[in-house]
Order: sequence, then C-alpha cells, then structure tokens
Amino acid sequence: MKKVMLCAAALMCGAAVFAQGNTSSVTQTGSGNGSMVTQTGMTNDSDVDQTGDLNMSDVDQDGVTNLSDVDQFGDSNTSGVDQLGDGNDSQVIQSGDNNTSSVDEDGNDNDSFVWQDGDSNLNETIQNGNDNNSYVDQWGDTNDAYTEQQGNNNNAETYQGYGSGGGNNTSDIWQTGNDNDANTFQNGNFNFGQAEQIGNNNSGDIDQNGDNNYAGAGQYGDDNTSTIDQAGDDNYALTLQTGNNNISYVAQTGNTNFSLVQQVGLFNGSAVLQTGDNNFSNVGQVGNANNSLVNQNGDNNGSDVFQNGNNNSSGVSQQGDDNTSDVDQIGLLNNSSVFQSGTNNDSTVLQDGNFNFSDVKQVGFDNISDVLQDGNANSSGVIQTGNNHNSVVSQIGNNNTSTVVQSN
Repeated sequence: MKKVMLCAAALMCGAAVFAQGNTSSVTQTGSGNGSMVTQTGMTNDSDVDQTGDLNMSDVDQDGVTNLSDVDQFGDSNTSGVDQLGDGNDSQVIQSGDNNTSSVDEDGNDNDSFVWQDGDSNLNETIQNGNDNNSYVDQWGDTNDAYTEQQGNNNNAETYQGYGSGGGNNTSDIWQTGNDNDANTFQNGNFNFGQAEQIGNNNSGDIDQNGDNNYAGAGQYGDDNTSTIDQAGDDNYALTLQTGNNNISYVAQTGNTNFSLVQQVGLFNGSAVLQTGDNNFSNVGQVGNANNSLVNQNGDNNGSDVFQNGNNNSSGVSQQGDDNTSDVDQIGLLNNSSVFQSGTNNDSTVLQDGNFNFSDVKQVGFDNISDVLQDGNANSSGVIQTGNNHNSVVSQIGNNNTSTVVQSN
C-alpha cells in the first residue's frame, strides 16, 4: 500500500515539474531570417514572429515568468531582448526596414514596450531594478531613442514623429532613483530632447513640435518638476535644478528662442513664456523659495534674472521688440516688477539687501531705467510713457522711497 502511495506522489510531482516548463514559439515567413531563444528558469514565455527577409531576433530569458513578444515586419530589422529576474515583460514591434531595438531588463516586474514604424530607427532600453516601465513609440525614419532606468517604480515614455511620420529625432532619458517620471514627445524633424533625473519623485516633460529644437532637463534631488513646451523651429531650452521641490516651466512659441533656467535650493519656482522669434531669457536662482516669471511677446527681447537668497520675487513682462531687462536680487524678500511695452526699452534693477521693492513700467520707444537699491526696505517706482526717457534711481541705506513719472 505504501509503494502505491509513493508512486502516486511521484507522478503528481512529475506533473508539477512538467507544468512549470518554459514556452517558446518562432514563426518565420520570408528568406534569411534568424531567431535565437535561450530560456533558463521556469514558466518563461517567448513569441517571435518574423515576416520579410533578413530579420534577426535574439531573446534571452533567465528567471521565472518572464514574457517576451517580438514582431518584425519588413527587411533587415534587428531585435535583442535580455531579461534577468522574475515577472519582466517586453514587447517589440518593428514595421519597416533596418530598424534596431535592444531591451535589457534586470530585476523584477519591469515592463518595456517598443514600436518602430518606419526605417532605420534605433532604440535602446535598459531597466535595472523593480517595477520600472518604459514605452517607446517611433514613427518615421532615422529616429533614435535611449532610455535607462536604475531603481524602482520609474516611468519613461518616448514618442517620436508621432502621428506625422517625422524623422531624425533624438530622445535620451536617464533616471536613477525611485518613482521618477520622464516623458518626451517629438513631432517634426531633427529635434533633440534630453531628460536626466537623479533622485526620487522627480517629473520631467518635454514636448517638441517643429524642427531643429533642443530641450534638456536635468534634475538632481527629490520632488522636482520640469516642463518644456516648444512649438516652432530652432528653439533652445535647458533647465537644471539641484535640490528639492523646485518647479520650472518653459513655453516657447516661434523660432530661434533661447531659455536657460538654473535653480539650486528648495522650493524655487520659475516660469518662462516666449512668443515670437529670437527672444532670450536667462534665469538663475540660488537659495530657497525664490520665484521668477518672464513673459516675452515679440521679437529680439532679452531678459536676465538672477536671485541669490530666500523668498525673492521677480516678474518681467516684455511686449514688443528689442527690449532688454536685467534683474539682480541678493538677500531676502526682495521684490522686483518690470513691464516693457514698445521697442528698444532698457531696464536694469539691482537689489542688494532685504525687503526692497522696485516697480518699473516703460511704454514707448527707447526708454532707459536704472534702479539701484543697496540696503533694506527701500521702495522705488518708475513710470515712463512715450519715447527717449531716461531715469536713474540710486537708494543706499534703509527705508528710502522714490517715485519717478515721465511722459511725452
């Protein structure tokens, strides 16, 4: 009786082992296609479908319950999938000719999706950690996407030529840490987007519509947010944030606009809005809880804002062409507002100290305003309406008040 029971137990054990085998399916239609599948572990699943000529696929799965699906339609496409760990999921779709994709997942429960629709597109996806997600969608020709995620619960999405079949776009995403999110959307030709995030809970979003645009976002710390929107051609935007809880927003509509934002510290906020052509904006903030707003509407406007300290606020609005503004704030709780409407107006504001206030309004042509505040709790107001006015305000000390009004 015991021997019968032992034999029955052996049969049950053998059935369990058999049920935990790996599964591989390869379907090839055409000439000169090549597929290699290597599976080590249990319950791994690989499906390769090749339709066309000279396509190559290499799948390597080592672990438990990994899933790989490769579909190649066209000629001379190449796909490599390497999964090490448990519960990883990869899907690669190549439709066209000479596309290349490489996916490397090392860890558990990572998810990767790659869709290349066109010719000569290139993708490389690297995910090391757990529960990371990568999505790459390439339409058109000669697009290049690189995604690298080190850590847990990171998300990266890349869309190139989406809906229009653009080409020659480049997207690079690097994320190191946990719970980071980066998105790149490129619609047009020869756009270049880069996002690097080191830390936790950072969010970066790049949206490019047009040709020859560059957008870069570097975030180093935790809970930082960067958004760059470009619509037009030959625009340049770079945002660098070091610290925690910083926010940057850049919107460029037009051609050949330039924006540089650098923030170091905690809870700093910057917004740059450029509408027109050949506008220039440079924002630098060092410290905590500083705030800057730059709004340029027209052509060839220039704005420089530098804040060093805490709780400083700067607002610059330029409406028209060839206006220039320079704002420097050093200290605590300084406030500067500059409004320029017209052509060829120039404003300079320097605040060194604490609790200083400056308000400059220039409407017309060729007006010049210089404000210097060195001390604490100084207040200056300048209003110039018309053409060719010149105002100089110098306040050295504390609690000084000045008002200038000029018109013609």
